Amino acid sequence: MAASGVSEEATLSSPEPAQALRERSDWSDLGARIASGVVLASAALAAAYLGGPWLAAACGAAVVAMSYEWARMSEPNAIMPAFVFSLAGSLGAVMFSSWQQLTYAFGWLVLCALASALRRRTLTGAIETAGGAVYIGFPAALFLWLRDRGPEGLETILALFAIIWASDIFAYFGGKMMGGPKIAAGLSPNKTWSGIVTGTTAGALAGFGCGYLFHVGAEFRVAWLLIGALIAFTGLMGDLFESFLKRRFGVKDASRLIPGHGGVLDRIDSLMAATLLVGAALAFGPDATALFFGAGL
Repeated sequence: MAASGVSEEATLSSPEPAQALRERSDWSDLGARIASGVVLASAALAAAYLGGPWLAAACGAAVVAMSYEWARMSEPNAIMPAFVFSLAGSLGAVMFSSWQQLTYAFGWLVLCALASALRRRTLTGAIETAGGAVYIGFPAALFLWLRDRGPEGLETILALFAIIWASDIFAYFGGKMMGGPKIAAGLSPNKTWSGIVTGTTAGALAGFGCGYLFHVGAEFRVAWLLIGALIAFTGLMGDLFESFLKRRFGVKDASRLIPGHGGVLDRIDSLMAATLLVGAALAFGPDATALFFGAGL
């Protein structure tokens, strides 16, 4: 495992100019990416709109897949126990969150993560196991909590979707078409500064559009531009962090569950990071929320 991880990193971390050009011009997975993206986006929008048990079921399905992917990456020789502990913690957290009991969700998640970590014989292994369980379960629980926390819950989720999807799409095409300097070739050979700039700009414009859609006051529309940029940049950094984790474990994709995208973790890593940011912001400023959502939809 270690040897294969080293050889893959050596291959991916320092692409030659000709190889980089081929990567930019390779659109062979575009059809699969678009088809998968449309299906997943449609399902996500429907679950978000319906809320309640529908969104809880969607979050539950996501953590099942992500728990498997994390176990597969972090403990390839002990997939089943790693999967069971992570799944128990994540599904329990989603259940508590569906009752708006976020504190209990986090507590249960940490308890299961620590119980799973006791199986590991090294400090690094224990941190990977405990951290991975929280990394998977808490964003899903927080996302569900955001949907039902107040009357602007649906608008919060739709804004997250709009900003992150716009950012991901434009970062992908911007990086592919413009290329340029890499952000961190050792972590992800395909991520460029041009992709970060185009993705962040698209997210900012999507945020500005949300301000109009939610009928906020003119004085808050510029704020939505900044909110969109911050959420988009956070999401892109979440994507880069996921690339770091995959290089750490010596794998190219979390799994191959989604054609053209890899695994569920590969697809929603940006949304997970952005959810943590928005959740923290609303926790520290709950009374300001209504000001930024105006009359809503």
